[in-house]
Amino acid sequence: MKALRGQIIDFLKRIYPKEIEELAIISVFYQYYTDKAIRQALAYLVDKGYVEKKELPHPTYRRKSLRFYRLTAKGIDLYENTIQDEGVFLPEEED
Repeated sequence: MKALRGQIIDFLKRIYPKEIEELAIISVFYQYYTDKAIRQALAYLVDKGYVEKKELPHPTYRRKSLRFYRLTAKGIDLYENTIQDEGVFLPEEED
């Protein structure tokens, strides 16, 4: 789970400052992780303040909502190793 959290942080950093819909994030990682594990990792990152979550009403289905995620300044600090978190394993940077 720590590796998945780090991979999500890395992915969101690559698209920063844009936000991305939850299903798009799941589609990136679904080959290696279950959708439940991805949603749990996102919830952890939101709870820690590394990722911001925004819910908007679904344009077609009134009882559903769309969830968008965006890296926060604290998430960038984690990515850049300005702060540390033992619960997130960030991938090594490629040269």
